Amino acid sequence: MKKATSSMDSQKLTRLTLAFLAGAVIGILVSFTVNCTLVEISINAFFAVYFGILFLLIAGLILWRVKNGDHPRPCLLMSFSSLVLVSGLLCFILEKNWFVNMSAGFKVPLYSILGVAVCFALLFSIIDLINYCCGMCQSHEARPLVETETQVYLVVTAAVIMGFIFGLVFGLLDVEDADMGHLKVALLRDESICYPIGGILGGIASAINQYLREEHDDYTFNSLETHELDDDDDDF
Repeated sequence: MKKATSSMDSQKLTRLTLAFLAGAVIGILVSFTVNCTLVEISINAFFAVYFGILFLLIAGLILWRVKNGDHPRPCLLMSFSSLVLVSGLLCFILEKNWFVNMSAGFKVPLYSILGVAVCFALLFSIIDLINYCCGMCQSHEARPLVETETQVYLVVTAAVIMGFIFGLVFGLLDVEDADMGHLKVALLRDESICYPIGGILGGIASAINQYLREEHDDYTFNSLETHELDDDDDDF
């Protein structure tokens, strides 16, 4: 009995470790994507329009999925998808000269808002993509990565914290104000700060999500087991 329990604990620890590593990789990728997106929105009119259209499409997709699906806390997801929608509209009116003339007190919060929107859109797009791939690769019905109310809160919290920090660091370092000759250096300095933050936060969020999934599995199993016992009693 003790060996079986020890084996289960070891397997659970292994799954949590793998979840942490996978989340850390995703967090670093999200950090890289958010910073590159903020740079392109700030200095390139074409990419500003491109990301604006992309944000509008992602916001519309999230709103459609929430309306036609069974999601816990749909109002919360709709609120953040509306934030992505507003950020998409902002991309059409933002120009580099306008950014340069803004004070730090207004520019930094704006970048933080954009960072939250980009991070939120990325995380939920990645989760939907993973769910879709898992469903295609498995013959039986695959459980989604995020399905309970607590897990939704976890992802939203992770998106807000990561996006806010990435946008805050980007604005404080004035990456967008660097000339083309020093832009790469400024971006590398920004990424050297954001990569560890994204890796740690992404890993922690992923490990907690895996823990919540396994706790939900245990609860479902226990409920099923109790129900089966009740059916057996009725047969007698």
